[in-house]
Amino acid sequence: MYTNKFAITLLTLGLLASCSTSKSSKVEVKPSTTKTDVSITVGSGTFDPNSLDTKIDPKDDFFLFSNGNWIKNNPIPSSESRWGSFNELEKNNEEKLTEILKRLSSESQTPGSIEEMLGNFYNSFMNKQNRESNSFDFIAKDLSLISTIDEYSKITSIVAKQHKEGINSLFGFGVGQDLKNVDKHISYMSQGGIGLPNKDYYSQSDKAEILKKYQSYITELFLLIGETQEGAEKSAQLIVELETKLAAGMMSRAELRIPEKSYNKMSFYDAKNLFPYFKFENYLAEVGSQKMDSIIVGQPIYFQILSDLIGSQSLESWRAYLMFKTINHYAPHMNSAFIETHFKFYQGVLSGKSEMKSPNERVIAQLTNMTIGEALGKQFVKYHYSENAQNRVNTLVDNLLITFEERIKALSWMSAETKKEALVKLNSVGRKLGFPSQWEDFSDLKLTKDDYLQNIRLCNERDVKQNFSELFKPVDEKKWGMPAHMVNAYYNPLMNEIAFPAGIMQPPFFDEKAEDAVNYGRIGMVIGHEFMHGFDDMGSKFAADGSFTNWWSEEDRALFDQRTKLLGETFANFCPIEGHCVNPDLTMGENIADLGGIILAYHAYTKTEEFKSGKVINGYTPAQRFFLSFAQLWRISYTEEELKNRIANDPHSPGMYRVNGPLMNCPEFFEAFGIKEGDKMRNSEKKMARIW
Repeated sequence: MYTNKFAITLLTLGLLASCSTSKSSKVEVKPSTTKTDVSITVGSGTFDPNSLDTKIDPKDDFFLFSNGNWIKNNPIPSSESRWGSFNELEKNNEEKLTEILKRLSSESQTPGSIEEMLGNFYNSFMNKQNRESNSFDFIAKDLSLISTIDEYSKITSIVAKQHKEGINSLFGFGVGQDLKNVDKHISYMSQGGIGLPNKDYYSQSDKAEILKKYQSYITELFLLIGETQEGAEKSAQLIVELETKLAAGMMSRAELRIPEKSYNKMSFYDAKNLFPYFKFENYLAEVGSQKMDSIIVGQPIYFQILSDLIGSQSLESWRAYLMFKTINHYAPHMNSAFIETHFKFYQGVLSGKSEMKSPNERVIAQLTNMTIGEALGKQFVKYHYSENAQNRVNTLVDNLLITFEERIKALSWMSAETKKEALVKLNSVGRKLGFPSQWEDFSDLKLTKDDYLQNIRLCNERDVKQNFSELFKPVDEKKWGMPAHMVNAYYNPLMNEIAFPAGIMQPPFFDEKAEDAVNYGRIGMVIGHEFMHGFDDMGSKFAADGSFTNWWSEEDRALFDQRTKLLGETFANFCPIEGHCVNPDLTMGENIADLGGIILAYHAYTKTEEFKSGKVINGYTPAQRFFLSFAQLWRISYTEEELKNRIANDPHSPGMYRVNGPLMNCPEFFEAFGIKEGDKMRNSEKKMARIW
């Protein structure tokens, strides 16, 4: 789904959590009495008053005040690990995409067209009978080949074959823009090859139960391929022991955010000598990569440890590990026994789901997560694209840009020289709205309607081959980082651009019939959020041309760091589950973007005639409706398992903190709702984070 894993910062949606329902007496918010109070019903273009829980004091918990009744009346479906307004939009899009796929799969299509390709993929997925009877045969030959490994040199060939199919074993390897020479591509190597979300799952005591269940899951997979109970348990133990050793050499999730730590440019000779027990030159030849003069090694220590492990661990361990990598990769696509086993661990244990999504939802997710997702996005745009929505969003982008420029010029803590560079970068930000100006050609991809697993393999092999082919080609500035139907948005620091697919230009993000308070509080905030990623703790390390270049004075950077540290203290105090607190080092970029985004959107909204009119609707002023609309965009509930998972792995804070955290540092919010010094929703002056 994210075609440039090295470059793109993404806004991941649907990030709220289950909250306690502590109650207090309602605080009466007194709107201006000089304006007319208009009553507007739900669904006619303002915020949703029925979602409010007026028993909650907005000065104590604005998220629950805004969303409490909605949360009570909208339990998490058993097929979901979280449920919120964004999930509702995704569900709506899935219904549209299902209709498209059913039509493409049932009607005659032009041979070689993307319509035929999508229809064939859909039909192959729906052919459950074929998967039930033939899926294990698909990987049996690969497993047999792995079982014959009798010397360490053969590991290289197996890993190369797996990487060609997109199988995550040992390490990551691919081509992306060079952070310091953004007009060119370069090869990257990075840590990888473990089956749990990050290194902490192998060592932290609070995740010991998950590790135990992971080992049981591996045992079950080996039983499914015909291994004895004793043999399956032994293989699982060897795999967990090996992955634990791999994990010990990895960087944490928070460390991976820091470009200085991961940008280690080496000559090809020095890079291959980091792990001499792995035949890197042979690997490149077999995986189909072109040779290069230099390469970026994300985590040199990891590769040194990997090399030692290749030479020191038993061949029995490596055979078990590599077999597991293949089985685990294809398990969610095979027969029902494999699919259910994979689901119970990855979706059940890690996320708290108790029921699989429908087949149509699953096939859409699989298409979206591959490069051919762009072809599905093209069909979505064909039938569900609104040019008027795109034009109005483009106007909002213009308004947010003007507002951000004004705020940079007015900053009291930044020097004139650094302001000048900040404005150069801001006015260089590119924008991609709706869909690509040039669609990718998939005519080389031949999918059939009766071999689903082979279609999966062909799609992955094409993705890998295409990525490797870009090494000596110029950077394609027209390329998108996600398909057009996706409910998402992103900022790409290496292109210095923001992108908003057509899928997000719909309610609740953007509503052509809604008042400005709604659209500025929602899509306006998201636009501001993406602008802010160019100026967050990591995005600010990239210059106007996208290169990893410092444009700050030393003094200004120090002042910026002081302010972001204050913001981190706000989020570090958020602990929804005992022992599971928000990690400000992991979430800092998103926290900065959320705070800056809501402030930018608010000040852009104050320029509108609607705001200036002061009209009261349903008892709330324009400013109050803006903040209520913002808070209702982020409404969501989590399963406990998913909330723990998100805190451990997601660079975004849980959703209730994406509302309350920024607002606790927002004077504009204080004024709108009469939040006083000492109220829970207001940080003290000493703790207030004032950044952009």
